[in-house]
Parts: sequence; structure tokens; C-alpha cells
Amino acid sequence: CNALARLDLSNNRIGADGAGSLAGVLGECKTLAHLDLSDNAIRDAGVGRLAVVLGECKALSYLDLTNNEIRDAGAGRLADVLGQCTALAHLALGENEIRNEGLGKLALGLGECKALAHLDLRDNSFGDVGLARLAFGLVECKALAHLDFERNYICVEGAGRLTELLVQCKTLAYLGLSENQIGDVGLGMLAEALAECKGLVHLSLCDNMIGDEGLAILAGVLGSCKSLAHLDLGTNLFGDAGVVALSGALQGCSALACLDLGYNQLGDEGAGRLAGVLGGSVALAKLDLRSNHIGDEGLSRLAGVLGSCKALALLDPRV
Repeated sequence: CNALARLDLSNNRIGADGAGSLAGVLGECKTLAHLDLSDNAIRDAGVGRLAVVLGECKALSYLDLTNNEIRDAGAGRLADVLGQCTALAHLALGENEIRNEGLGKLALGLGECKALAHLDLRDNSFGDVGLARLAFGLVECKALAHLDFERNYICVEGAGRLTELLVQCKTLAYLGLSENQIGDVGLGMLAEALAECKGLVHLSLCDNMIGDEGLAILAGVLGSCKSLAHLDLGTNLFGDAGVVALSGALQGCSALACLDLGYNQLGDEGAGRLAGVLGGSVALAKLDLRSNHIGDEGLSRLAGVLGSCKALALLDPRV
């Protein structure tokens, strides 16, 4: 396989033994740049066998190990060789079982991956301690553009540690933090760093216990994110006061195509203010306001202006 550049074995039943067999030939694939082994139940034992040869794949830039039941031991074995994968730009380890200890080990290896641009760690089991170690390890990764930490256990302290990393991520375009426990205080910490992310396109903060105070703080910095196209704030705790503040900030987000405010406490006042700023939007394609407290008055004001949103393809105002 001297000329092999891409190998996709995703969604099979390779397991640990299969990973061992694969490892026996990967060492000869000197040109391998893309390796997708997602959804294969490789587990820690399989990762250990792969790790023996991954360090020899000097051209490897894309590695996907999503949903493989990898735990801390496997993350540690992977970390041992990541420092040798100097071309690695895309690493996906989402939907595994990596906790704080494993993330700390992983951070040591990732610090050597100076080309790293895409890091997916969603749906694992780490919290603030692990994220603090990761943030410290990634300080030299100046090319980071995509960070996905959704569905973990990140709280206020973790948000503060993440801030230290984000202020250096001048190329960040995607930040996924949905289904954590950041809250108003944590969002206040993040806001300062987000103001420096001028190229941010996608921000997901769904289900994070964010109230009016936190949303107002976020609104204060969103004006700096001129490229923002996707903003997910669904399933939080804010109401009209927060949305009034947000509406003022959205006037500067001319690229906004998707806005999710579903499952909050938005009423007629907030809906009316939102209508006032979204009515002239040329990019808005999706607006989700389901399961709020919008009545006839608010819906009437929305209906009166959203017809001018020529790109709008999906509107969900269900209450």
C-alpha cells in the first residue's frame, strides 16, 4: 500500500483484534493521510495496537476514532504517539468515554500537533479538570478552527480555562459547547474571549442554564463576530429581557442564517423586538422559536416582517 492516501473503514465491526491486524500493514503506508475508523468498537486494546504504528504514518493529517468505546487508557496510548504525527490537522474522538485523566494525557500529545485545526471531543465524560489540562496543552496549536466539546460536564471553572485558550485562537470558526453547565457566570468569562474570535461562524450554547444576565453579556460581544452564521441558544433559561439585549447585537450580524431560541421563556415583548431587527435580514434561513411563551401579539409582529426575509426556509414559532 505504498501509494495509499485515504482509508475509510467507518461503521464496520473491526473491534480490537481487527485493529491489531490493520496495524500490521499500516506501518507500510507511508503516504496515508486520511484514516477513518469511526463506529468500530475498537476500544482501548485496539487503540493500543494501532498506536504502535501510527507514529510511523508521517503524512497522516486526518484521524477519526469517533464512537469506539475508548476510555482513559486508550487515550493515553494514543497520546504517546500523537507527538510524532506532526501533520495531524483533524482529530475526532467524539462519542467515547474519555474522562479527565485521559484528556490530561491526550493534552500532552496534542501539544506537539502544531497543524491541528479540527478537534472533536463531544459526548465524552470529562469536566473542568480535564478541560483545564487540555487548554494548557493546546496553547501552541495556533491553527485551531473547529472545537467541539458538546455534551460533557463543563461548568464555570472549565469555561474560565477555555477562555485562556480561545483568546489565542485567532482562526476559530466553530465552537460547540451545547449541553454543558456553563451558566451565566461561565458565559461571562467566555464572552471576553469570543470578542477576539472575529472569524467565528458557528456558536452552539444550547442547554447551558443561561439566563437573561448571561445572554446580555453575550450580546455585548456578538457585534464583533461579523461572520456569525449559526447561533444556537435553545433550551436555556432566558426570557424577554435577555432577548431584547440580544436583538440589539444581532443588528451587526448580517451573515446570520440560523437562529435557535427554542425552549426558553420568550414572550411577546421579546418576539416584537426580535421582529424589528430580523425583518430586513437577507441571510436568515432558519428561525426556531418553538416552546416559548409567544402569544398572538408577538406572533403578529413576527408575521408582519418575516415575509421580507427572502432566504427564510424554516420558521418554527410553536408555543
